[in-house]
Amino acid sequence: MRDFNSGDIHGDVTINDNSENNEYKLLIHCNNEELFHEETHRKELLRNECSRKNGVTWKFLAFSALLLLIAAGWFYIQGTMNAVTFLIGAAGVMTGMATLQQADKQTPFEHRQIATLNEIHTLLRERGAR
Repeated sequence: MRDFNSGDIHGDVTINDNSENNEYKLLIHCNNEELFHEETHRKELLRNECSRKNGVTWKFLAFSALLLLIAAGWFYIQGTMNAVTFLIGAAGVMTGMATLQQADKQTPFEHRQIATLNEIHTLLRERGAR
C-alpha cells in the first residue's frame, strides 16, 4: 500500500485477492453435501421460474377476461347483442384457452433445471444417500 500512496506505481495494476473464487465443478465431482445444496438451489430456481411464468399468464388471462366483459357490457348497452358479438366473444375465449395451453409448456430454462435435478437425484441414489 505504501507504493500506491507514494505514487511509485505507473501503469495498470491488477489485484487478485481470491475473495470470490468461483471454480465450477461437474456434478459428478461434487460430494453429497454439495449435491444437496445444489439440489436446493436448483429447486428454488425452478420454483421462481414457474411463479414468474404463471404470474405473467394469469395477468394476461385476467386482462383478456376484463376486455371480454367490457366488450360484452358495451354491446349489451348498445342493444346490438347478435351472432357477430357472440363470435367475437368466442374468439376471445379461444385466445385465452390457447394462452393457457401455451403456458403449460416448459421453457428451455425449466428443462435444463429439471434435467440437472434428475442428474443430482441419480447421483445421490447411486451413492446411497437416497
